[in-house]
Amino acid sequence: MTKTCCPFPKNVIGHKRMIYKNLAANLIRHEYIMTTSSKAKAAQPYIERFLASSVKQQKQLPQDMDLKKQLEKVKALNYLQVPDREECGSKLLRDITKRYPERTHGFTRIIKLEPRLGEDRAPMSVIELVDSNYEIKFWYTARVVARLELQKIPLDDLTELNVKKLTQFRIDGEKTFRDAVETCKQEFFKQDQETGSVPEDVSTKLTNLPNMEMHEGELKGKLLVSKKYLTKPRPQKESVTLPPSPFLKQASS
Repeated sequence: MTKTCCPFPKNVIGHKRMIYKNLAANLIRHEYIMTTSSKAKAAQPYIERFLASSVKQQKQLPQDMDLKKQLEKVKALNYLQVPDREECGSKLLRDITKRYPERTHGFTRIIKLEPRLGEDRAPMSVIELVDSNYEIKFWYTARVVARLELQKIPLDDLTELNVKKLTQFRIDGEKTFRDAVETCKQEFFKQDQETGSVPEDVSTKLTNLPNMEMHEGELKGKLLVSKKYLTKPRPQKESVTLPPSPFLKQASS
């Protein structure tokens, strides 16, 4: 019996690859999927590589090219299975790539959930596309900001960092986030649009304040600083003028 260098049989490897392809197609189709944490962590590198190649190849094509021709030119779409290439590829080239004009990596995010109900109690996670309308972290952060604004409490360091990450690469990120905050005030806290007041039961819940040391006390501005390793801001790079190559002079002469 001959030994192989691969620790898994061929059918197991092929089955895993099909799972990753199906997860990639469903992620493009629904923009977020819930699966086990092990599957999400294993599939994320393949999905990231597929999305990065698709976005890069689509940017190299002329903007006025027809969608059908783009589906033929973008060879990265061959990663998907044949029944999913037209549907998921069309959505990817028509909608999703336009969200990332400056992003070259980091298209997905994994958020841990509570374990699955049942005998196995498997840890579950959500893998989602960043800068989408269904982004869980975006709406969760908007709800936190809405609550702090109703309590008239300044943002802590971690919340400010999350807001910056969620808005810096999103198209009209600050405006979209502010609209989401106002929506959360109305949906979760029942704020009146005209008077700005909230019901009594909600007002009673808002009296439960967080740790104020993180918002306006001694811990403000220190939560993101490493206590073990003293870090310094990286200096800006100085512009360097490279001398002309002597080989180019000889070629031109």
